[in-house]
Amino acid sequence: MRSFMVVVLSVALSLGTSSAQPRLTEDEAMARWRVVGGADAEPGAAPFQVSLQTGSGHSCGGAIVASKWVATAAHCVYGSKPSQVTVLAGTNLLDSGGQRYEVEAFFYHSRYNKPTFHNDVALVKLKKAFEFNEFVQPIEYSEHELPDDATVTLTGWGLLTAWGQQPNKLQTIDLKYVNYEECKLYNNSGDVDIGHVCTFTKLGEGTCSGDSGGPLVYKGKLVGLVNFGVPCAMGYPDAYARVSYYHDWLRTTMANNA
Repeated sequence: MRSFMVVVLSVALSLGTSSAQPRLTEDEAMARWRVVGGADAEPGAAPFQVSLQTGSGHSCGGAIVASKWVATAAHCVYGSKPSQVTVLAGTNLLDSGGQRYEVEAFFYHSRYNKPTFHNDVALVKLKKAFEFNEFVQPIEYSEHELPDDATVTLTGWGLLTAWGQQPNKLQTIDLKYVNYEECKLYNNSGDVDIGHVCTFTKLGEGTCSGDSGGPLVYKGKLVGLVNFGVPCAMGYPDAYARVSYYHDWLRTTMANNA
């Protein structure tokens, strides 16, 4: 199970030569990989946030979207067995509190990774329903497009630096929405299409390994699930599955497998 999708080398090289950002030397890159720019989330700030966990601990993020369902990235569950994964909910700490749930089944998009980095969306069905309380709540998923320059919120337990430390406390950060056309031009990348949402603020703010599948939220609704990027916060947009694009897939998959 991979916890973060890294853009292929050819794309990374094209990003490095983009006019939007000068190529960094290895020393400059390492010097700038000091923070990803988030802050500790208060308990209960994101009651929809979950941690997908394996025997080695936290692997990916996800969002509670119904009593037995979690939305996440397909690359977080593809190739894994439900018995290998548990879902931790109801805590902003990885080492204490919360509720742990066993997984019944995975459902990922039939066109996942066709073409590469596309249709990276999945649903995790639990064996028993969440026990909802002030720290465990579902989030509505949006069927609407985001307005230009919208401020969106990302939460997750991804690494604080590339190859660095994983936080015990859930992290939160506000980012700016970038539409896929602008994101595609900025990145000089064919891996972004209408099924993606992008975010970008500045160098040193963004997603990292372990944030995959995690929720991107706008005005209390789920609008994106972390897919891929140039790790970590290297001054390029991060890409997410656009929830409005997959709205019908999410709805029908849950209905057909209830």
